[in-house]
Amino acid sequence: MEVTQQKIQEAIANSSEWIAFLAAKSDKDLERRLGINRLQFAEAYKNKQEDVCELLELMRRLIMEARIYKEEHSIADSPNDIELAMAEHKRETKHCAERQKAFEPQAREKEEELKETDVYKTTKSKIKEEDGNQMSLF
Repeated sequence: MEVTQQKIQEAIANSSEWIAFLAAKSDKDLERRLGINRLQFAEAYKNKQEDVCELLELMRRLIMEARIYKEEHSIADSPNDIELAMAEHKRETKHCAERQKAFEPQAREKEEELKETDVYKTTKSKIKEEDGNQMSLF
């Protein structure tokens, strides 16, 4: 059995699952798929590949039926991987911003404590004393 004929039989046998899968896609994605199908059909027709034309016509009908099924049953678009990643990134960014706000008062208190201590003052004076002692050695 030829590969294209096998694909045609698979498409016919699994048409309801394919329609349900395609119905969850966005209208923009279904339109894009129809455009690609149209281009492939034109190329197959030009090359006189009748079996490929038959498969592409079947796929076109499945996409059209999916669009009709989607409209009749008000099926929402399923998000794609990019949309899911963007939503997760937004959530993480919001979470990080909230955590940052929660820690800001504590960070300011620590900075103020460090400024108030004599740690910085004593280090500077020690350096000056050491430099003076170093010069006397020569």
